[in-house]
Amino acid sequence: MGVIDQTTHTLTCPKCKATESVTILEHGSAYGGSWQAGKPMSHFTVTWSAAEGFAGPNITSAKCKKCGIAPEVVIS
Repeated sequence: MGVIDQTTHTLTCPKCKATESVTILEHGSAYGGSWQAGKPMSHFTVTWSAAEGFAGPNITSAKCKKCGIAPEVVIS
């Protein structure tokens, strides 16, 4: 099984400028694939949704551990 797809979630706090990225991989073959679960982050408290179909897990809520502000989320 190889890597089929991936998404990178980058979080940046607008107040204290903390930033962190995590990459989620989809592993599989010609017969199907499955996404990794969302990963914990060291600078942010993050809640992830489950992967659905072709879409990987998404962040449903996030908060900066240092100042408590909701971060900006960029998915690439």
